[in-house]
Amino acid sequence: MKRFSFFRAPVSNVVPHKTVGIEQIYNVIRGDYYRAATEELRRLIQEERVTQRDVQRFKSRNFDYATFSGEFSRRREDALLAHSGLLCLDFDHISQWQGGGHLQGVYGLRYALMHDASVDTALLFRSPGGDGLKWVVPIDLEQGTHADWFEVLSYYVSRNYGVEPDPSGRDIARACYLPWDPDAVIYDL
Repeated sequence: MKRFSFFRAPVSNVVPHKTVGIEQIYNVIRGDYYRAATEELRRLIQEERVTQRDVQRFKSRNFDYATFSGEFSRRREDALLAHSGLLCLDFDHISQWQGGGHLQGVYGLRYALMHDASVDTALLFRSPGGDGLKWVVPIDLEQGTHADWFEVLSYYVSRNYGVEPDPSGRDIARACYLPWDPDAVIYDL
């Protein structure tokens, strides 16, 4: 079972709360635990007077997070205890994505990634703001490093879907906020 660190908010908390697996995170994301914070964030995003800095501050204070790529004693690359064999690709602001099928935007890309026969999916869910996706995929560290896999998968997604993942995914200790998404998808690893 692939295990990784789970952290309680705020994001300034760099000491893990516990070690978890994909199924635990999937259940939390699909349940109502993060619903109020997610709905409040999406309401804030719609307000004209709210700045990007306000949005970031809200997320950093109100969302628990995970480091999908590994278990850590502290959230720092040099504090990695064990790599999970997972990589999280983060796609921001894809509401205008134009796919080849009838679905477009977040739902279209989500559908395309779910059905991609070349890359396995461990977990797929919408970002806290609602206009992005988090795609957690298994990687084989005997075939390349975390950074190698990030580069290959970034190129693959760019070439096949015309979207670029956030370059922060290259960071093994990257924090991934956990939102409410009743449509999250999990695959048996």
